[in-house]
Amino acid sequence: MSKENDLSILVLSCDKYSDLWNPLFCCFDKYWGDCPYEVFLGSNTRSFKHKRVKTILSGPDKDWSSSLRLILQQIRTPYVFLWLDDIFPTERVNTTLFAETLGFMKEQKAKHIHVEPSPKPDRVLANGKYGLYEKGAPYRGITFGFWDVAYLQELLIAGESPWNFEIMGSYRTAYTDGFYCSMKNIIPRIHVVEKGRIFQEAYDYCSQHGIPLDTLKRPVLANGFHLKSEIQKVYFNTVIGLSWKTRLKTMNMLRKLLISY
Repeated sequence: MSKENDLSILVLSCDKYSDLWNPLFCCFDKYWGDCPYEVFLGSNTRSFKHKRVKTILSGPDKDWSSSLRLILQQIRTPYVFLWLDDIFPTERVNTTLFAETLGFMKEQKAKHIHVEPSPKPDRVLANGKYGLYEKGAPYRGITFGFWDVAYLQELLIAGESPWNFEIMGSYRTAYTDGFYCSMKNIIPRIHVVEKGRIFQEAYDYCSQHGIPLDTLKRPVLANGFHLKSEIQKVYFNTVIGLSWKTRLKTMNMLRKLLISY
């Protein structure tokens, strides 16, 4: 089986986010028009007409993880690249680097690979191209990235959101090997939506590049929300740059200083 037949690209979405499909695939066509892998869009009941995208339906929405499991049951490749509907590529995707990472995944029998070193890996491997997440590391399992389909299906629990999954799902991986990251960002991208609203920087980017966003259906973050979001982003990027063991030590120290018992 060729590499192109080993992996599918799955853009996971739902009916209520269908307004993002057209702008997302405008970016996808622009920056990965030569993608050699089959591309699927996972949704509930609505289909999307596109020459290179096949829609997989999960039926009426129950919850994120239940819908994903039903969609994965219709994927025939052993590996999947899980893509979220509010993540738009912003530069040309390096197909060679993508294929090399899939090859590494197969060689190592990896369960999951992040497309960049975020969070920071516990160890950089000898070739310098990939990092390793130790057992017990938080956020070693995130939605966006390469997944072993069979393992991902086992990891999913009904009732979880993508945010629940990244926290609790990572806990469930604590005793399993096979979690890595690429040390070079494979897919430069922009995160477009938070809590149903469009990030201001994403709106500005799309406006500058002629990418259509439906701001009547999905408003741009107001100033107050935008400021809060920016503060949260700075905090997250600062904390995520620390090793997870340092993060845990810091949080334990803060608890001792701020909580008396």
